[in-house]
Amino acid sequence: MTKKGMTRQERRAKAETTAGISFWVDLKKGRLSKYYIQKIIRNFIMSLFRYVILICLGFIVIKPLWSLLKDAITAPAMLGDKSILWIPQQVSGIFMEMSMSKSLMNYWKSLAYTLPVTAALTILQVVSAGLAAYAFARLKFKGSNILFFFVVLTIVVPSDAIMLAQYAAFRNFDIFGIIGMVNGTGSGINLIGNPVSQYVLAGTGMGLKSGLYIYFLRQAVRGLPISVEEAAFVDGAGFLRTFFTIVLPSMSGSILTVSVLSFLWNYTDTYYTSLLNPNTSHLAYNLSSLSGNIRWYINTATQTNEAWLTTIDATNPFVQQAMISACSLLTVLPLLIMYAFVQKRFVQGAARSGLGGD
Repeated sequence: MTKKGMTRQERRAKAETTAGISFWVDLKKGRLSKYYIQKIIRNFIMSLFRYVILICLGFIVIKPLWSLLKDAITAPAMLGDKSILWIPQQVSGIFMEMSMSKSLMNYWKSLAYTLPVTAALTILQVVSAGLAAYAFARLKFKGSNILFFFVVLTIVVPSDAIMLAQYAAFRNFDIFGIIGMVNGTGSGINLIGNPVSQYVLAGTGMGLKSGLYIYFLRQAVRGLPISVEEAAFVDGAGFLRTFFTIVLPSMSGSILTVSVLSFLWNYTDTYYTSLLNPNTSHLAYNLSSLSGNIRWYINTATQTNEAWLTTIDATNPFVQQAMISACSLLTVLPLLIMYAFVQKRFVQGAARSGLGGD
């Protein structure tokens, strides 16, 4: 076939083949310089090193998830078989079925409770952190650096150090005595066991990891060109209007990154949940509760189903581990699905935060 009759793909393949042949011919006849050969070898070694690192990191991430899946779908009779390393010889869904039952996780009801509560906490946290970050990045007032220092302290100081103070504040929640004056009792209201206590923390910038989000978004705002905001102020836009119509859309990547991190940490949080809102309908809290007494939960579940009673031995430690693995897999499954849709924008937002502006 002539060159004119060749397709674009065929011409490209021929050019690559010719280039490869030319390289080896030139190398054999000594036509390549020493510097060029060193450059080729150096690039090959660096590429090989990168692939080795990526493969190792991938193994570190995937192995725990694969171990959970393997234990969760292994047939009860095959548990403890040391010949099974990666793929079970017999597959069974009995552990997944038991984990979703009312006696253990009551999965669908718990998921229906956890997702809206976590979404509300994420929205409140992102809005409060974004407003605080914009104020610290753009508004210059006396004492702003001192206030930002206290924000950084919320990252450094462990949560256990203020646990009693937070519990006491929400055990008798009041705002300058206003609530006590309104209800006529002189005392506040008890918000322990109510998700409103977590909403208050998230909306006031004191939620889980809020200090880190404020610092992260502050760097993102400082990387935006200030000229657009100055033009908006000249046109009569106020602080809030400028933030929501100009700044917020301009750092959508960073907002998405903070939203994903906030959703992830609030979804898996057991500290604030156990302290302020101990509810077994919360998946992560329920998982931590049943992990400490899994044998009792398995016994309770087997009493409700004759097939489980004859198949599952609650005293078997391999059965207990498989049940915990099934519950853990069901807990993290919504996070894996979410990350599959947002991972590209999430990585871009994390990489671009803090890059220069005006």
